[in-house]
This record gives sequence, C-alpha cells and structure tokens, in this order.
Amino acid sequence: MPDLSTDTLPYHLHPGAKQRRVVCAANRHMGSIVTGARHFDPIMREQIDARVHGGDDPAWWRGSEQGFIDQWGTFMTREEALAVALAAGQRIYRCGGDETKLFSENLY
Repeated sequence: MPDLSTDTLPYHLHPGAKQRRVVCAANRHMGSIVTGARHFDPIMREQIDARVHGGDDPAWWRGSEQGFIDQWGTFMTREEALAVALAAGQRIYRCGGDETKLFSENLY
C-alpha cells in the first residue's frame, strides 16, 4: 500500500483500499464539520454549542450543508453518500425522497 501520509489521493481511491462506507451524519460549513448519529441530534447540537461558546456566531450552522462522513472522515454530500451506501449495501430502509439522496433513516 502506498504511503498515505504524503499522497494526495483520497484514501478510498488507493488500490486495495477497503470498501468505503457511510459512518454517520455530518454538517459542513465554511470548512468546519460537526457529526452525529442523525443531523442536529443532541450530540451534533453539543458540538455546535461548544463552537458558539468558543466564539462562533450561533447562526453559523443554519446555512450548513447536510451530508455524511466515511470511515476516513471524508465529508460526502447526501448524493455522494447514497452512491457509497448503495455500493456497500448499507441502505436497509426506504423513506420519502431517497431516490437521489441518502438520509440517516435509510441506514438504521
């Protein structure tokens, strides 16, 4: 396997890389990412609150992009995450609107 510390390729594109999988919900805004089991669940809200107490504007997350992270911490849009979840056989439930986007309700 190549030396990943100096390579610029994303982990999942390396030859022999493990199957890429969706790990958890994530929101991204201006380079910052917060995570949780579901979007805006108590864990994610705690992270947002910690950022606010650290000096961030409380509204920083209102315009954030909802998506997911993979096992390497790479942010994926809902559309990208659907493709990954389908390839990994992770979508086990269906919900409205999930033809083109992944929702955490699809996973568990």
